[in-house]
Amino acid sequence: MSRPVFPVLLLTLALALQACGEGSAPPRPVTPLDLSTTGTIRGRVTFEGAPPPMPALPMGSDPACAAQHAGPVLSGDALVHDGLVENAFVYIAEGLGERVFAVPSDPVTMDQRGCIYQPRVLGAQADQPIRFLNSDPLPHNVHGTPAASSAWNFGMGVQGASRTIRVAKPEVMISVRCDVHPWMQGWIGVLDHPYFAVTGADGRFTLAEVPPGDYVVAVWHERFGRGQSRVQLEPRGAREVAFGFRGSPVRPAPAGN
Repeated sequence: MSRPVFPVLLLTLALALQACGEGSAPPRPVTPLDLSTTGTIRGRVTFEGAPPPMPALPMGSDPACAAQHAGPVLSGDALVHDGLVENAFVYIAEGLGERVFAVPSDPVTMDQRGCIYQPRVLGAQADQPIRFLNSDPLPHNVHGTPAASSAWNFGMGVQGASRTIRVAKPEVMISVRCDVHPWMQGWIGVLDHPYFAVTGADGRFTLAEVPPGDYVVAVWHERFGRGQSRVQLEPRGAREVAFGFRGSPVRPAPAGN
């Protein structure tokens, strides 16, 4: 005798609804931020002594890449200008507690120009749009390998092509490579808050509108390593933080007033 089908269908539907409910909890509300009490953490990243040499990129393996440059192109992974470190990623690593921050709707962009990722180091919030652009007249692909989120690997075959992704979970840092041109290296730092910065040629960074509290501020650099410093920020306060590298490993300097 055949078994009744209707109860089985009900059970299947119930299990499906339960599975759909799992992992789809409503987003937590954004924590209000009292701008009348927020302060600023700023500082600079330095390198003591002679910086390590940077190798020339092997662009001769693709004449279309080499043709876009007047001469050799250095790797760009150890940019130091008169002792000031460029492309260091600075961020609040601890101290924000359970605060929830709004995710920007505007994308951040990493371009492929001259067979180089520009910028080399980029920051974004989790779930913020990250736009990849191909400004070169030749094909590239973008291969990201996060440890905490899903990897991605897609081609960008024509000049002007773009594609936007989102990274779900915080991670410092995520490597981005081009499988077509293996020397192309980029890095993306993803945080669940907006308090991060990438140093420019002056080695400086600013974290603005930070709530008062006790924090661990951290620095990452692809060649020089990592470091951290504890910072106590008073209401409407301003604190200066100095990070110093000297070869390997990093030598963090104490926070100042």
